[in-house]
Amino acid sequence: MTTLALAEKKWERKMAGAGTRWKSHISGKVDEWAKGLANFLGLPDISAEKKEAWKEGVDAVTAEDFSRAVKGKAEKWARKLKEAFA
Repeated sequence: MTTLALAEKKWERKMAGAGTRWKSHISGKVDEWAKGLANFLGLPDISAEKKEAWKEGVDAVTAEDFSRAVKGKAEKWARKLKEAFA
C-alpha cells in the first residue's frame, strides 16, 4: 500500500518536468479552452476579450516559470490534499 509520503515524493518527481509538458499542451489552445468553458457555463461563446486575456496569460508564463513555481511544493501539495479530505 502506498503512503502520503510516497505520493509526495512521486509528485515532486513528476512536477520536475511539468513546465515543458504544461507549455506544450496549453500553447495555442485558446479555442479549445473557450469552447470547453462556454459549454460548462452554458454559453454560446466566450468573449474575445476573455480569450485574448487567457492567451496573453499563457504566453506570459514560460515552461521555466511554471517549473520554478511548483518546485519545492510537494509538502504543500500533500498537506492541502489531506486537508481537502479531512
